[in-house]
Amino acid sequence: ALQHSLPRLFGTLMRGMCHVGMIRSEQIADTFQYAESALKGADKACDNQVGGMYSLVYEICRNKIDAHLNYALDGFNWVAKSARDMPNAYCEGLIGYLRSVFDSLGSMDEGSRAGLHFSCCGHVSERLVRLISERPTEGTSVGIHAGLPSISKIDAFGLKNLSRDVEEFRKFAEATGVPQLIDCFDELKSITDAMLDKDLPVLLQPEHSSQRKKKYPYLSLEKVGNILEKYVGAGGMGMSLIGGRGADAIL
Repeated sequence: ALQHSLPRLFGTLMRGMCHVGMIRSEQIADTFQYAESALKGADKACDNQVGGMYSLVYEICRNKIDAHLNYALDGFNWVAKSARDMPNAYCEGLIGYLRSVFDSLGSMDEGSRAGLHFSCCGHVSERLVRLISERPTEGTSVGIHAGLPSISKIDAFGLKNLSRDVEEFRKFAEATGVPQLIDCFDELKSITDAMLDKDLPVLLQPEHSSQRKKKYPYLSLEKVGNILEKYVGAGGMGMSLIGGRGADAIL
């Protein structure tokens, strides 16, 4: 509001100064030129302040997301042993938080609102991708996010339930009405879909790389290999998919 009122404020001030004789006629041109320069400087300062405020809002929201995931997934059992008919509790809680944040953005301009949507959803997707696909290392956390180590085991039901969560995130993103927001979850969906694909052993073969890339364009073989090494159940299905050779063999 202050930024939008600056031109009128400067205009009123300059007209008043001219009217009361504070500016001599031979100084009017220079004075107005200086006023124009000052107005541009003030406008730029407002932009910097607004940009800093939005960056802080983005950071606060991402930190809240991290805190929620760290708490809700601490000790979470990814070896589920059964399929769920509804999303996991962490997913529902996180969507509830995102919904409350997005509903409170009325004072933001359209571009900044969309930016926060993409920042939050992209962060959620990135955290979950790293959680399931990074190699677990004892005593370390997922990337720079302290408190939540990469998972060490997961079974088919755990992947199926995660896939259910991904669909719930995508439905929520689409319901916001923000164009292309659903794309934030493309890599996560690609990973879960591929890991549940009965044709994955065939698609991992070098001669079928073009078919695999066409079907799963966002799929990373390194991440697939890491997940397969964590896979439990079905008689060591994870290692059988890569012939017992380790993740490096499929890269």
